[in-house]
Formats: sequence, C-alpha cells, structure tokens
Amino acid sequence: MARGFFQCRRCAGDTMIASDPLNIALSDCLAYPRLSVPMAVHRRRYPDNPIRLHEERLEDQHRGLLAGAFEAGLCQSPAAPEGIDVRPVWRDALALAVSAHHPLLAFASVSLEQAADHHWIALDGRDCVGYCGQIDSLLTAAGVVPSAVTTATSFGLMMTLVAAGYGVCLAPATRIEGHRSLGVVQRPLQEGALTLTTYFLSRRDTGSARLEPFFHALQASA
Repeated sequence: MARGFFQCRRCAGDTMIASDPLNIALSDCLAYPRLSVPMAVHRRRYPDNPIRLHEERLEDQHRGLLAGAFEAGLCQSPAAPEGIDVRPVWRDALALAVSAHHPLLAFASVSLEQAADHHWIALDGRDCVGYCGQIDSLLTAAGVVPSAVTTATSFGLMMTLVAAGYGVCLAPATRIEGHRSLGVVQRPLQEGALTLTTYFLSRRDTGSARLEPFFHALQASA
C-alpha cells in the first residue's frame, strides 16, 4: 500500500479547508533528507500548494502518472512509457560504502575491481529498478562482476548491513556520510567521477503551473 503524508492545511474562519495537494510519487528509495530542503522552500513560497509524497515501485509510479493519481514522480530510471516526460533533476557523486573496520580502509581510494572481490550489498531490483540499472551499467562498463551479492529492500537496511560488515556497496557519497554514526565509511572510487542521476517525471498533458515551482526548487537544491 502506498504511504504518504498530507503536509498542509489552511484555516478559513472556523472551518478547516484542505488544499488540493501535489501528489508526488517516489521510487528507488528516494524518500530521504535531501528532499526536505526543496520541500521546505516550496512550502514557504506556495503554502496553498502542499505536497503529498507516496512511495511506489517504478511500474506503479508510471501507472499512477498516466492515470492522473500522481502529478509527478522522482526515480532513477530514464525509461518511461509514452505520454510521460522525463527530465534529469540532479546527479549524485558515487562512493564505496564500507564498515568502519573494513580492510579496504587501508586504501585512500578503491577501484570497482577491488570492491567486487568483497561481498556486495545491493538494493532489490524490484523496488529500486532505476538505482540498480544505473549501478549495473557502471559495473558492466568496468567489466566487473561482484563475487557474491546480498539484496536489501531499503537504503537504510543496505547501510545497516554495510555497517555490520556484511559487505560493501556503491551509493551517493552524501547519503553514505549521513550514516557515519552507524559506522559506515566512504572511500572514493579510482574510476573517477561516477554519478547516479535522479529524474523528474510528469504526464505530458499535465499543466505545468503547479509543477514547475517544485521542479525548480529541486533543481536549485542540486
């Protein structure tokens, strides 16, 4: 079942009037603190245009956009059905996440080939299609296949397993840093500036007046 929240209510006299929210679907474990800044900016500037978030698998996000259940979506897959516009909104630099006692910490930077010799933690491809697709493409381009893989159904679980020493993973450097208190440490990649792209999806015939302010707030936070 989709989860969401209603962020704003407006009081008119003695009657509480619920503003019509912007329904935004999130896929690829994108419900994380980075969204708080653009949402707060949007809320201050457009208090009568609140945002409601829904966590959805990518196929359900696409289906909901086409049906009009969602005005927009955020995901990490550029592929979408006919009738949906896809625009890149930000790119995150990737790093390798390891536990605070991992042997790879002996190196100032790590190659994908080195990382693949260790147990790998990956997000579940059913829940995080875009994330997994981009990571798999990077590994394929480098000619690397992890020796063993454990899947996690959420980003938080993936970081928990890494912190406990069950494996390593590729993730946005800023998100790894946010889990330092758990005992997760990042190492730069020797391959250079590898990035993970997040996309903004909207139905092609949806009016842009309500969506564009939120899109620009997302871009400004990139």
